[in-house]
Amino acid sequence: MDQCIINELFKNITANNDQTAFKAFYNHFFIKLLRFSFSLTRSKEVAEEITNDVFMHCWQKRQSLTDIKNPQVYLFVVAKNKAIDHMRKQSASRQVAIAEEDKLEISFESDPEQLMISAEMIRKMEYTIEQLPPKCKMVYILVKQYGLRYKEVATVLNLSVKTVENQLAIAMKRLTTAVNFTLEKI
Repeated sequence: MDQCIINELFKNITANNDQTAFKAFYNHFFIKLLRFSFSLTRSKEVAEEITNDVFMHCWQKRQSLTDIKNPQVYLFVVAKNKAIDHMRKQSASRQVAIAEEDKLEISFESDPEQLMISAEMIRKMEYTIEQLPPKCKMVYILVKQYGLRYKEVATVLNLSVKTVENQLAIAMKRLTTAVNFTLEKI
């Protein structure tokens, strides 16, 4: 869905209380926000709760959101803030456990050998992404997985555009190193 359509849907939601537009908006962004929230909280249930809270917030506050210029950035900022609020409520010493069934899956079709190589590479990349420093990890996820522009990521994470560029460079260097190591083994 392109930015003009997203903006038009958001305008219909905020100005016209259009439930059909809200449903389309929700359907377009739900999985993106769920994955983003999951990457912050590491809990499927908490991520679902945060994601639904974001949409509930948008619907309840829709009439006061008419000045929002970029609804996508707004959603990610609200999701980030709700995730931070949730994590602050958690004990600093307690880590939320990740059950295997909570991991979001990536699926694709190919021949068995390619699947094995790709699965190993994906595991290595996921591990490398998990090991990134928090800021670096969030920049990578927002730019590479959600397609936000550097300026949008800077807004969401309250960073400078230059910091976003630098953090993405660090992430890409680590991922390249991890993938090259994996390819050398194969």
